[in-house]
This record gives sequence, C-alpha cells and structure tokens, in this order.
Amino acid sequence: MFKKITVAFAFLFLFLLNSCAVQQKSLSMNDWYAFTKTSSEKLDPSKIYEFADGMIRMHGENIGYLMTKKSHKNFELSLEFRWNIEEKFNRGNGKKNSGVMYNIPVDSPDNIWPKGIQFQIKENTTGDFIFLDKVTAKVNGKLIEAGASVTSPKFSANENPYGEWNTIVIKSFNGKITQYLNGKLVNECVEASSVEGKISLNYEGSPIDFRNIQLKNISKE
Repeated sequence: MFKKITVAFAFLFLFLLNSCAVQQKSLSMNDWYAFTKTSSEKLDPSKIYEFADGMIRMHGENIGYLMTKKSHKNFELSLEFRWNIEEKFNRGNGKKNSGVMYNIPVDSPDNIWPKGIQFQIKENTTGDFIFLDKVTAKVNGKLIEAGASVTSPKFSANENPYGEWNTIVIKSFNGKITQYLNGKLVNECVEASSVEGKISLNYEGSPIDFRNIQLKNISKE
C-alpha cells in the first residue's frame, strides 16, 4: 500500500510540475512584431531591434515598440530592464524614458502610443501608471481619468543605479492590477476598464535593454 501511495504521489508531483511549466513561458523573438513611428505595418523584430546574449537591446533614432502577437488575460508578467549607458548609444542627457504596456485591446490600431495601460519606466519615476486612450481605473478609491498618470514619491528609492538590472512584475487579474519594482509594490488599481490584451516593450528614444521576460497565467489575485 505504501508503495502505491508513493508512486501516486510521484505522478501527482510530476503533473503539478508540468502544469506549472505549461502556464509559465519565456517570451522569445517569435512572440513579437515591431512597429515604429515611421512605419505603417508590422515589422520583423530582428530588423528593428537587437536580439543578442539573451537580451533585447532597443536603441537608434526611430521610436517604436515590440508588441506581442497574442492577447493575454489574467497574467503575471516579469522582466528585467537596464538603461544602456554605452557611449556609442548615447543620445544626450535628457531624462531617460521607456515603458511596458499591457491590456492593449486586439482591435486597437498600432500607433505611437496605443490604447492600454503603461508601467512607466522613467528616471526617478519608474512604476507610474499611465492610462492611455480612454482607459480608466480606480486608485485609492478615486477614478483616474484616461490620459492621466499616477505617481508616488517613493519610486526613485526603488530604482537601481544606471547600468544595473531592475526587476518589474505586473499582475493583472479581472481589472485589479499591481505593479512591483525590485520586489516593492509601487502602484495598484482596481476596476481597470481594459482587462486583457497585448503587451508591448516601448522604445521612446532612450537606449534600454530587456531580458528574462516571463509570462504566466494566474487564477487569483
């Protein structure tokens, strides 16, 4: 009897392990298409951005983004970013700016920038919410109008120095969203009007690297 229970437990463990593996995936170059300010159609990502050494390196003159081909709902997205400070990519001393967008409706047209919710990546304000193109949500019980951002004075203390990697986690579940930076909660909202959609990595003119992009389905907040 003990042997049967042990075998059954082993099969159950393998089943749960495999289930987790199916739910979480690393996003690769084949999961994205590129779009830029000067284009009017979807582009091959490898012709716009650099995929090397396990990183996506976004730099150059033309702003734009990488967009997932598929829509996602009720997910946890994690990734790492760092500002690219190599001198050959330097584009001036302005405030560095980028972002990760999500819950971009599949019927929303490609443009700079599309409808959705943004995790703002910006010098000293990384972690802001930005709600674009009629998307709304409630933060601390207050309805935030479309086009507005939600900030916190604590964000600058959560960022790592230039050249070091930072970790972002975004959890979106049925309109409740939490955003984390380097393990710290930096923003949250409820009743978001956009609850599913595509995901984008934005290039807004500041050279930036991304890596370890992981996406998994979640079944609770």
